[in-house]
Amino acid sequence: MLKKNKMLVFLASIIVALLFSGCQGGTADEASGEAENNEDAVQLRVLHSFTGAQPQAPVIEPAFKEFDNNHKDIDLKIETAAGNTILEQLKTEMAADDAPDVFTHWGMRRTENYIKNGVIPDISGLIEEDNLKEQYREGAFGPVTYKGGIYGLPFQGYSYYFMINKKLFEEHNVKVPTTYEELKDAVVKFKEAGYIPFAANNHSARYMLLTWFAQKKNYEDLVAHSTAEKPFGDALLEAAQKADELAELGAFPEGYMNMATAQSLELFHAEQAPMFYQHSWTIGSIDPELLKNYQVIPFPLGDSESVPTTLAGTGHFIYMSKDAYEDPEKREAAWKLMNKIAGKEVGRQFVEKIANQTPLKVEYDVDKVNPVLNEVLKNIDRSENVLPSYEEELFASAVEGEYWPLTDSLLLQKIEPKEYVEQMNAIIEENPNVQFEK
Repeated sequence: MLKKNKMLVFLASIIVALLFSGCQGGTADEASGEAENNEDAVQLRVLHSFTGAQPQAPVIEPAFKEFDNNHKDIDLKIETAAGNTILEQLKTEMAADDAPDVFTHWGMRRTENYIKNGVIPDISGLIEEDNLKEQYREGAFGPVTYKGGIYGLPFQGYSYYFMINKKLFEEHNVKVPTTYEELKDAVVKFKEAGYIPFAANNHSARYMLLTWFAQKKNYEDLVAHSTAEKPFGDALLEAAQKADELAELGAFPEGYMNMATAQSLELFHAEQAPMFYQHSWTIGSIDPELLKNYQVIPFPLGDSESVPTTLAGTGHFIYMSKDAYEDPEKREAAWKLMNKIAGKEVGRQFVEKIANQTPLKVEYDVDKVNPVLNEVLKNIDRSENVLPSYEEELFASAVEGEYWPLTDSLLLQKIEPKEYVEQMNAIIEENPNVQFEK
């Protein structure tokens, strides 16, 4: 009986050992090797917003995964905060002195305070060492340049584009607008026909105002206004009057102030609205089956003194934290990762795969590109003026929180255009952009 019990114990110990080794997913040597590799690898905590339903996710998430797989000496701990939720997460982590080693974000309008507080380092030296500027388009570094330093690598571009449903224009015998007066006429005719003239939210209306303003400006003018060297005057007043008039004519949907951008696109797809003016990130969400009815056109000129203008620039960047920069091993690893995400291959995939713009000088197959994006890019090339948007690039970070509600007040007819200009000047005077100072 004793021998039998000993035999049972022996067999049980073998079964337990086999079960335990099976749970390990490999041999003891393999598991040991993995643990050793993990211990030796440089650990990078990464935070980005391009996940889930975000249109950039099909390119950005695989790029991070590919980098992780190809660099056994670097271990990425990836965290995500989709869309605008990254704003609050970063604010919380920065306040707790717990910045991610590498993270994606917008430019100066969202990172100015982090740069001022020394949380994001100047990477000009690394850029110069690798001669990286040559691979980006002119102006790509503008939104991450602060008092002579450069603080991030650009990887996503943007522009605003005007698209119409040409079928509806033809059916209702409405002239495709090339001027503001023709646009106003189209708004009235479509309104009378029972349509919502613009598939728009409050973002769209702001983009219109900014575009009419920019049609009479150059880059130096925009900088002078943003730094309070030159007050806003007639050009902004006239642009505000146009946006105010369109709102009064009922050009925008009911409740458009609280409408998501995706909802405005749905109105356009449903043919409830014949016109759409939006940010280029929406291009990849356009229903391909309806493309035959759509046409990208230049934004209508405000008046005879206006010139064809497209607002375009760089919207997203990848950064490393000061703590990562000051650790030689982490700095090298973070820099490799940043070059991957802000590199030409990811830039090419942005154009071909997700119909998004890139600030990189990349070659791509036109046949693989969404036809709307092809037309948007052609329209940019045809524009006399290609300028950055105040909203995206040139306002100091403190301005944005006041500019949005102020512009909404104008569009809701709570304030007059003249008061709008006066208050804008007061906001800029109090919060001038200082990034151009040396």
